[in-house]
Amino acid sequence: MPNTGHETSISLRREGTIGFFSGIVIGIAAGMIGVGGGEFRIPVLIYLLRLPVRVAAGANTVIGLAVVVLGVFRRWGQHQWTSDDYTLATVMVAASLVGALLGAHFANRLPIRPLKTFVIAYLFVVGVWMVVEAFLHAEHALLNPTGFSRWTLAAATAFAIAGISGSLGVAGGEMRIPALMYLFGLPIKAAGTVSLLVSIPTVASAAFAYRQQGHIPNNVLAVAAVMGIGSMLGVLIGAALLPYVDKHTLKGILGAILLAATACLSLPWLRERSVR
Repeated sequence: MPNTGHETSISLRREGTIGFFSGIVIGIAAGMIGVGGGEFRIPVLIYLLRLPVRVAAGANTVIGLAVVVLGVFRRWGQHQWTSDDYTLATVMVAASLVGALLGAHFANRLPIRPLKTFVIAYLFVVGVWMVVEAFLHAEHALLNPTGFSRWTLAAATAFAIAGISGSLGVAGGEMRIPALMYLFGLPIKAAGTVSLLVSIPTVASAAFAYRQQGHIPNNVLAVAAVMGIGSMLGVLIGAALLPYVDKHTLKGILGAILLAATACLSLPWLRERSVR
């Protein structure tokens, strides 16, 4: 029997409901921590909504763009910005734009498995370290260079993270925030806001590239819009809670999120599925 409009509306209703409520939960973490949440959305898009991998990655960039823009707007006045913060963000935005465009453009040609393995290892090590630091109330900065070395490192770090994120269809906040903390000495709340700001051109350029490549069909945009609305509501909730959470608790939460992201990425979600 051929599909009818009624059957399609039921499917969209189910997908929209799942997307909306999962978006709220993931959005809370995005608003509080400063992550995009793509590592959690992609398993939902693939396993629950049954989207093909590249389509899920494309839809995730659309949702992630709404999340990071609202996250920056909501968190902007919650800490004092210095001239160094602005310069760091500017350098990383420029490098991220190039990295994300290249990552998304060559997504079909890049060796996904090694990239995924690297990200999993990175998130696991940093997640464990953050949980330990949270319990010990300790803080460590591995580098924190100054001058030209700082901006060179910022550009290289941003380019690499954006390239990997663009190829996987995620915002990269889970990788970028620890880098900002341990390589540049930013406090966790400032690192989250800077990361969201850097994510805007990263996710926007990736979304544009995926759309141009046909990985974001019109019928998927409706589901992405509903999930995006739920995610934005979650961002507002998470950002409202941010002033009431101390930095050590926040670091512990971020560490737990990184370990959860490791588990999500360990799922075989990069296995291609047939288009519905």
